[in-house]
Amino acid sequence: MGAYTEVTDAFNFIVEHPHAQITVDCQEFQMLERFTVVIYDKTSPLVSVNEARKELFCQKNRTMENIPPTQQALLQHTKRAVYQAGIWTTCHQAQQQTSTAEGCGWTLDAETKSWVPVWSSQPAAAKAVSELVKCACKSAAGCGGRCSCKKASWKCTELCSCKCEK
Repeated sequence: MGAYTEVTDAFNFIVEHPHAQITVDCQEFQMLERFTVVIYDKTSPLVSVNEARKELFCQKNRTMENIPPTQQALLQHTKRAVYQAGIWTTCHQAQQQTSTAEGCGWTLDAETKSWVPVWSSQPAAAKAVSELVKCACKSAAGCGGRCSCKKASWKCTELCSCKCEK
């Protein structure tokens, strides 16, 4: 907290506005994002967790477990925390005016009828990365045993120059 005391304003806002809708563009989220960067690297001048992720991973050789979450994952976590804080800060009221958890970092699973966290609005990295993979096969007959896609047990993608089924 001492490295970025301005974040206190964001926490005070959350207490004073217990059911606030948090967006990427709101000032409070931007303060929380900067605070998250400072948690992972207290000397960093960066304000974006996405920029900090890149710097910490590429330039400071941090492992994936030691870099901040993506901005979208942080947003969903913040929404869940603000929703819970709203319940706690109004718990003394006889009739709480809480909204549904939908859109507050939670979604209702239609099959199980239970609330599940929304981890991020972005696709999982494995799915996104697998769509960028391409092999160097050039055979008109398709890929053979040396195909990097086949070796990884992936289907060839649109980026591949081979004639395999995509």
